[in-house]
Amino acid sequence: MGTILWDLDGTIADTEGLHFRAWQRVLDDYHVEVDEASFLAGFGRSNRAVVSEMFGVAPDAPIVAEVSAVKEALFRSLLPAADLQLLPGVADWLAAFRAAGRQQVISSSGPMANIAAVVAKLDIGDYFVTLMSGANLPHGKPHPAIFLRSAAATDTPPAACLVIEDSTHGVAAARRAAIPCVAVGKLATDPSLATLLAQEPGPACLPLPTLTELDWSAVKRLEEHDHLPPTHL
Repeated sequence: MGTILWDLDGTIADTEGLHFRAWQRVLDDYHVEVDEASFLAGFGRSNRAVVSEMFGVAPDAPIVAEVSAVKEALFRSLLPAADLQLLPGVADWLAAFRAAGRQQVISSSGPMANIAAVVAKLDIGDYFVTLMSGANLPHGKPHPAIFLRSAAATDTPPAACLVIEDSTHGVAAARRAAIPCVAVGKLATDPSLATLLAQEPGPACLPLPTLTELDWSAVKRLEEHDHLPPTHL
């Protein structure tokens, strides 16, 4: 039985707006402007990478940790009043994978406090055997570490996993980990996905606007695809 590695933000729930509001608030204090296009370009990456680029400093600079901590605390403060719902098809597939005996893991770039808060808000914790955060890894997505560690945590070979993602960074990480994936949401019809798939070798990637369009035959085809060894970049 394969293991399902779920991204969280933008894949399980639409948290994009909440994250953008939190970024705007914290960066305003530092007199740094961020527009939606710049925000979306970094969505799915770790704060270490995003903040270090914004401020032109090293990923381990004190300001990186400072800004990241304030931003994520702001995000969590917005959660209680938010009308956060599972994205279309997510509830059905969480239940279907569990009924089929599949292990499920959240493999997110966000800090563990965020992951736990969102999972609690959505009341989906019992579907997952573990929650994995890439926030403190030396390299975030598109590096494959988060998915390789998630596979190892469940004692599953990467080739027996399936990633569900909504960002180019996450899809790139899946391909570098030699794991097939489903690319959901706006990414499914974004030209950047086709460019990525052409440039980044790896197992099959199925683009779908929503998980309501996924079926078991597609899952099995993805899992039976020939696999390449992981790329440790």
